[in-house]
Order: sequence, then C-alpha cells, then structure tokens
Amino acid sequence: MYTLTQKIACFALFCYFREIRLHGIEKVPANKAVMFLANHQNALLDPLVIAAFTPFRSYFLTRADIFVNPFVKRIFKFLRMLPVYRIRDGRDTLAKNAVIFDECTQLLQAGKTIFIFPEANHNIMRRVRPLSKGFTRIIFTALEKDPNLDVLLVPVGINYEKADGFPDRVAFYFDQPLSSRDNYRPSEIAASVSGLKELVSNGLKRNTTHIEDLSKYEEIHNFLDSRGVDFQNPVNTNLLIKQYRVAPLKQSRPKRSTVQRILAAIFLTINAPIIFFWRWVLKPKIQEVEFISTFRFCYVSVVQPLFYLASWLFLSALLGAIEATLVVFLHFAFNLFFVKISKAKL
Repeated sequence: MYTLTQKIACFALFCYFREIRLHGIEKVPANKAVMFLANHQNALLDPLVIAAFTPFRSYFLTRADIFVNPFVKRIFKFLRMLPVYRIRDGRDTLAKNAVIFDECTQLLQAGKTIFIFPEANHNIMRRVRPLSKGFTRIIFTALEKDPNLDVLLVPVGINYEKADGFPDRVAFYFDQPLSSRDNYRPSEIAASVSGLKELVSNGLKRNTTHIEDLSKYEEIHNFLDSRGVDFQNPVNTNLLIKQYRVAPLKQSRPKRSTVQRILAAIFLTINAPIIFFWRWVLKPKIQEVEFISTFRFCYVSVVQPLFYLASWLFLSALLGAIEATLVVFLHFAFNLFFVKISKAKL
C-alpha cells in the first residue's frame, strides 16, 4: 500500500510541478542510519516530494498539533510521520517526546532514515532560520544508548521558484553527509549541540537561497527577482546577493510573451469551474501563505480526476465513449503541456 501510494503521489506531483530536481542524492550511502535536515518553506509539500521521489522511505518528524483528528492521525502514521511536541502544545505534552525519541533511536539502530525540519516551523521567506536543538537531542540520545552507532547527518536545501505559485519548480540539494559521532563529546554537551547546529546551518545556507539581512529582505528579494535569477541554483543566487551588498543593479524582469498569455487564457477557460471554486471559495480561507500550495495540490489531486470522470460520463452519453475519451485526453494533455512547457504563471 505504501508503494502504491508513493507511485500515485509521484504521478500527481509530476503533473502539478513544472520541474522537480534532486541534486547530490548519490552522496547518501545506502543501508546507513541517516538523518536528513532541511529548511522548511512549503508546509506538507516539502516532505511529500521527498517521500515520493527518493528511495529512502524516510520517517518524518512533524508538529504534533496536526495529529489531533483520529482519522488524520491514522493517515499520517501510514505515511510514516511521527509527532513532535513543542512548548506551544502545552508543557505537559513535552514528556511525550521521550517516547518519540526512543522510537527514533530504534529506527536509527535499524539503519532507517529520518527526515526533520530543524527550524521547527515553516516560513516562505528565502532564508535559513535559527535551528532548534531538538534534532541534536535525538542524535545524542541515540549515541548515548548506542555509542557504536554513527548517524549520518545530511543537510538538504529546498529551493522553490515561487513556493505559493503555480506552476512551480523545486530543486532539492543534498549536502555532504556529516558524522554525528565525530561531533559528539559526552563531556561537553553544550559545545557539541552548538557546534552541530552551526555545521548543519552552514550546510543549509550553502544549498538554498539565504538572505541574511532581514532589514533589507524585501529590497534584496526584489533585486533578485528583477534579475530573473534561477532560484533552483542557490550557489549563483547567493553570489548575486553578495553583489547586491556591494553594488545594487537594476534590471526589469522580462514580461510574459503573447503566446504565454494566450496559453494562460486557454488554461483558465477550460478549467474555469475548478479554478473559480479554488480562487473564490477555498483560497481566501487559508490563513498561512505557506499552506497555499499544499491545499492547492490536495484540492486539484482530488477534484481534477472527479472532473474528468464526470466529463467522460456526460460526453460518453452525448457523443459516445471514443469521442469522450479523446476529449478528456486532449484536455489532460493540454493541462500537462501548460504545466511542463509554458512559462506562463497564474
């Protein structure tokens, strides 16, 4: 069932994203205990893409407040998601983390992989936020119980072209694995924690766009956007940020071509009922911008197949099964073409 779900998710994400790229995945050794540590911009899409397109079958540590609903809890458990309790969930809940940390230790001892977002929150801004020490507690707990265990830590930079936009592109950059045992000193826990946090933070900053100066964040981001940078290339983007600090450059971002505008108009027209309900009913109810793409993806993944089924049944009764199949196929083919080929943005 997990494999089937993974294949379905792969297909849905392939249709939703213009491009998904994984860089440096060959650096991660097979059959080793690994903890992936990534920046977090796009709610549930971040772990979903990793789960769908990598062979690791990772376990994901996720904020506990989304496990409240029993039905949702069962789904998340099936998807290998484990709850992590924060102080905002109530001080009395923090004790439950001991059970989760023990489970993580058992997983790592069995050579499994764990995926965690050490920033402990999500934010659409293009920067690496201060890291929580939670991941170091998990690692050091595991090493304390099993001194021979060496968990590899892999910083993962997640780079979206426009995290709340559609169609979007995303690139994952896997950094060189770090040895947790080499950075663990039982007699100097505080120094080990800060040292490990700094190593992981630097790894993340190398592999994703990082705008350090918050006071000039909008100014720098607009500068990058005006230059038409490829946010899927964090090395070049971060170099350009350094250039900005020396000498800001001004250049207008290219406007959409007539062909792009026509393709966008056709796409909006043939998908009007679905888009109308999304834009005017569902989207205004989303309070956090980081959840826009997640809810859009879930909405389209459910509604679009139902739309095709209803269309086929109606057209089959009106025109015949072959004609109905052809119309539905052409509709799907154009949508896929728009997502993959057109550079138009909605």
